[in-house]
Amino acid sequence: MTNPFLLSDDWILLFGRVILAIVMIYYGWPKIKKFRTNAEDFVEMGFKPGMFWGTLVALVEFVGGIGILLGFSVELAAALFGFQMIVGTFWKLKLRKPFPDYSYDLQLLALCVVLMAFGPGRHSLTDFRPLRFLRWDVVAISILVGAFLAFLPEIFGERYRQWGKKSLAQST
Repeated sequence: MTNPFLLSDDWILLFGRVILAIVMIYYGWPKIKKFRTNAEDFVEMGFKPGMFWGTLVALVEFVGGIGILLGFSVELAAALFGFQMIVGTFWKLKLRKPFPDYSYDLQLLALCVVLMAFGPGRHSLTDFRPLRFLRWDVVAISILVGAFLAFLPEIFGERYRQWGKKSLAQST
């Protein structure tokens, strides 16, 4: 006999999807509205070329957030956003930020892993799951690539740091 007071897994997945989607859309919308400012922010953080990385992150957050909200390509959007949270966490660790500064990234990463592992649930626009793929080798490689991207300025040195600033200055 099932307990009538417990929520089904599908309702819990819907709740997780809605929360993650709200966060992604909230942070993605300003980036979509102001591509140039967003690109400059990414150059300042050390991610160059800023227009490429800023646009990529804006699309992952905003379009991916809408997809997650509707239940379309949830695993893919969660994987991309989770990868973004991995890079953000390593970037903050590199800057020696305190735990409270990157704990939110870790919480969002955990929610992404749940959605990657269990999918969108029944309450979704589509039950289309071509990318059902939570594989631990992919997760491990993502963590390594995330660390590499976060530490690019240290790996390539001063020449890399100046590259994005020059390209933004030339485009104005």
